[in-house]
Amino acid sequence: MSHQSIKLDRAHTWDALCFPVAAVPLETLLLASYRIVPNDRKQAIVGELPDGTKNIFAMQSGEYSLIKNELLREAAELYLPEHTIDASFTPQGEFSINLILPDEINISSSSANTKVVDRLYKSMIINNSYSGKTPFSLQGTALKEHIETGTTSKMRVSYYRLVCTNGLMGWADDHMSFDQYLTWLLNGKPKKYKDALKVKDAELVVLTGRQVQREQEVLVEKKFHHKGLNLEVFKKRLASIFTAFQSQTNSLTPTVGVYNALAKRPTPEDLATVITESGLPKMLARNAMDRLAEEMRLLETPANLWLAYNAVNHALFNSRSSLSINDRFRLDEAAFHQLATLALT
Repeated sequence: MSHQSIKLDRAHTWDALCFPVAAVPLETLLLASYRIVPNDRKQAIVGELPDGTKNIFAMQSGEYSLIKNELLREAAELYLPEHTIDASFTPQGEFSINLILPDEINISSSSANTKVVDRLYKSMIINNSYSGKTPFSLQGTALKEHIETGTTSKMRVSYYRLVCTNGLMGWADDHMSFDQYLTWLLNGKPKKYKDALKVKDAELVVLTGRQVQREQEVLVEKKFHHKGLNLEVFKKRLASIFTAFQSQTNSLTPTVGVYNALAKRPTPEDLATVITESGLPKMLARNAMDRLAEEMRLLETPANLWLAYNAVNHALFNSRSSLSINDRFRLDEAAFHQLATLALT
């Protein structure tokens, strides 16, 4: 977590993110009279921002592998040709990149006099950093790989909402069914259970007539650490992931089911307390409540938990805070589960 309070910058083109960056020996940046005493971090990650500012983002070991945003751009333009981009980033070289596709779903919420339809777009959220503190991750692409022949792989999908202009990072898709997610909530969201689902052999029972089919399912979270990463292998893996994501038409069902449940449930009177209990700092919780009031005015609808979750999302990614991008995502997901508990239990 960084200590400097910042407001995330926004970009809608790759050009703002794809400035020159390189890993260079530290000795090339110093005067010849300097002797480098530390022997573990002699590689500097340097970049020149679009405004001409030259930064040293981090000092890394010789094993560090720099993943440039330009590499991501090339893959996205080749394998996701219809995407648009909405990115948040910091001067410290942290990036959260929304790749937004045309595929859409609708979430409807109704009250006595109004019905509001929210249009969400399928998106992939990529986190990258030039500091190396946050590992590169495809947060929207936890693969569900069925081992048995004939089954198809699916990816966890994130959604982009135009009203709050940010990707939604709350998921229930780490669970193999809506009921399993509900059970996890009722058990108090145990961390060990969630960790076990990252790579798990699980028996699914599917009844077809009188036959019972057992499948072995593995949930793989796509995180790539920068140390010793083979970039050629990484490019091929990225191509495979983007191609699969492009061809997949629907998300796994639990998350969309939770979205619909949130839209049907009015907010409680102590909503501010509920949001704070999820871990959101008090200032951001106040910003979320202000944003909720704004959305109620814009949409001319009473408050519900779906709008509350989106208000939290908006506050996290549009407010000044010392939170890193990764921390903001974790709090977004925590708020999602907290509000889902209210809606489903």
